[in-house]
Amino acid sequence: MAKLKIRNFGPIQTGFSENDGFLEISPVTVICGNQATGKSTIAKLYSTCAWLEKKVDSGEFPKKITKTSFKELLAYHKIDCYIKKETEIIYIGEVYKITYQDSKISIDSIKDADYIRPKIVYIPAERNFCTAIENASSLKGLAKDTFDFLSDYMIAANSLKNSKYKLPLNGYEFRYDSKTNTSYVADDAKDYEIDIVNASSGLQSLSPMALTSAYYSQFIADDKTSNTEFSFDQERRWKEGMNKIGNQYNIPENSLQFLSDVLAQYKNKTEGVVKLETERDKTIYKWLIRIINSRFINVVEEPEQNLYPESQEEVLYYLLQCFNTQSYNITEKIENKLLITTHSPYILAYLTQSAKAAELLAKGVPEKEIEKIIPAKAAVPGEMIHIYETKANGSIKLLEPYENLPSDDNELNKALEEQNDSFSDFLELEAKFCK
Repeated sequence: MAKLKIRNFGPIQTGFSENDGFLEISPVTVICGNQATGKSTIAKLYSTCAWLEKKVDSGEFPKKITKTSFKELLAYHKIDCYIKKETEIIYIGEVYKITYQDSKISIDSIKDADYIRPKIVYIPAERNFCTAIENASSLKGLAKDTFDFLSDYMIAANSLKNSKYKLPLNGYEFRYDSKTNTSYVADDAKDYEIDIVNASSGLQSLSPMALTSAYYSQFIADDKTSNTEFSFDQERRWKEGMNKIGNQYNIPENSLQFLSDVLAQYKNKTEGVVKLETERDKTIYKWLIRIINSRFINVVEEPEQNLYPESQEEVLYYLLQCFNTQSYNITEKIENKLLITTHSPYILAYLTQSAKAAELLAKGVPEKEIEKIIPAKAAVPGEMIHIYETKANGSIKLLEPYENLPSDDNELNKALEEQNDSFSDFLELEAKFCK
């Protein structure tokens, strides 16, 4: 499990006080809190560090990195200005530890660790730009993270090949016409289709988020080897690794048959576990998942944007189903990651339902009964969920679960309670003065 320590960085001052200051980035991590308290800061910093670890491991980025280079990476999310003399950032990933202290940065290897290469998607709050504006890709001055998300979204849209895709919202469907570079949303029940530019803000925000999440989660789960383009550095590292393995197991030079055999077995899964018999094939497989994207890290800002509470429920369960589209290692499941920032108490409430569903499934409640309430594939065990709350004073709090279910003791719910209390006060005034 990745860990992240943040102090004196933008709105985050003291940071997390428990666990020696380290936030544990669990398979499903939710960050809630008031505006400008650091929710997006955590999400962006985690995304940056996970990306840096990935690139260092593949040889596409130097292990020896300068402070200037690190700030340039932070500039991608426009958080480079948050660095100051007292800033402390420590990221402990799977194979590398990234440390920024005393205005110096270092990257150190973690011994005896295996790496599973992820596809990292950052879905920004500004994603409406992708659909609300015609020819968004031609806009100048678009934030780099938004522009890259637009690229991921267009890859997903083009994969539809002009067919319709059902959105997790009231039966709406999405269609992309690659010839005209135009996206459409349709309601078959009402028999109409409109350009997404003219659709509601909720559909404009939802469509790229849902489509991109579904595409990359399914792509990784179904077939990790097809349509994979290597960069020059990746290809070089791949060949070096294959040559090393070839020498180790006395495989004839320039023979790729052994690789084809392993790839064939790689796709042949029985009971969700990759079956590889020989040590040679296992060695090749471990190298394969280090080179090819084999898990999905999905970082989503405010999935509830412009959506009615019941629609927020649909969207959250949809994202959890994408998360649960898992890959498999030789012996065990490879966990994807879903990190969400939110202002919505409904997101937290529906997440509790997801954890309860997982609990009941584990106790033997039939899946068909769970399906009457929520999609069974949206069920996530409570121990896999962490909810953090950012505070106005720059601190971060872990919302402790109750009996393995997410806590409802958070500022979002307290705001609702205060509203109810205020209304009760008005009723008392009415009873006292309006006779």
